[in-house]
Amino acid sequence: MYITFLSYKEKEKEAFINNIAISVVFLVALTTNVIFIHIGWAFHGDFLVFPFDILMILFICIFLPLFGLLILREKRIIKNMSKKKEKERDSVSNEKEIKKLPLKFDIYRKLTHLVVLSIIFFYFTLGFLIQNLFIYLLSFYPPEISNAFFSFFLIDGNLMIFTQYLVTFLVGISVIGLLSADIVRILKPEFYPLKPVNKILRPKELKLRLGPQISMAIGCFSIIIIFGWLQPLGPFIICLSMTMAILSDMASNIVGRTLGKRKIRNTEKTWEGWIAGLIVAYLSGVIIILILRFFYKTELLVLMIFPLIGTLIIGFLDYSNPEIDDNLTYNVLTSSILFILALLII
Repeated sequence: MYITFLSYKEKEKEAFINNIAISVVFLVALTTNVIFIHIGWAFHGDFLVFPFDILMILFICIFLPLFGLLILREKRIIKNMSKKKEKERDSVSNEKEIKKLPLKFDIYRKLTHLVVLSIIFFYFTLGFLIQNLFIYLLSFYPPEISNAFFSFFLIDGNLMIFTQYLVTFLVGISVIGLLSADIVRILKPEFYPLKPVNKILRPKELKLRLGPQISMAIGCFSIIIIFGWLQPLGPFIICLSMTMAILSDMASNIVGRTLGKRKIRNTEKTWEGWIAGLIVAYLSGVIIILILRFFYKTELLVLMIFPLIGTLIIGFLDYSNPEIDDNLTYNVLTSSILFILALLII
């Protein structure tokens, strides 16, 4: 919120709109989750449970001091630099801010989104393997402890409660790490120890605007803690919408930059990229539903309608080109609309 206030104070309109949207989504998601816990809709009345709560605390206790040491190291490097080198460094940095983001860095930027998507699929893949590892380790403990674990996570009921907590934990530590780094990048850019990361940021994202990785992490975390509680429908919708959003965005960007010739209004987007994004969104949606039918039985109607509606949402957002980062709007709006639709027709 402080960075949002700074962007408003400095009259950076685009940064302010984007930052306030991220803040609102995050606060609404946390509030909704608290309400679910209070009325008993969320699992066992806890945001995180053992062992994930302990692991979260350990991560914070390890990450923050280490990142602080990196900041101190960067401060020493700057202090030891001669004024000449410092000026050269600043001029190079400013030159990079003016130029358009090179295609290879844009591709790197999109590939990082696949990391988030792989974490989401822990719902249906590695999450069960880790759960089985816990079960194996518990076999060495007294029955009272192992039975309590089975009862708490309802493993015998074949539900994904364990994987829900696991995904919440993994995305949660990602939010903490990325947000901590981005706050330093914005408030103290000269001491930011991860300056090479700036290469994948667009010029407008190098000032007071929260980076795309924050939009992606907050959007992902928000839909997990809002929709993940209803299983297996929630994880099914989350995986479907995020796959469509991420792959569509990648296709639209890459095709638009390499083959695009016809601009959409006065934007950098092209009709060729827009159409490619729609095609990839729909096809990826159909493929994901076919894959996940093993976990969640769906009718032919769902196979046809859900990818189509998701594609229309993504296409509308891509065409309208709002000031808010598409990493946030695609994931949150697509997941929300598809989830509500699923509750009505499934």
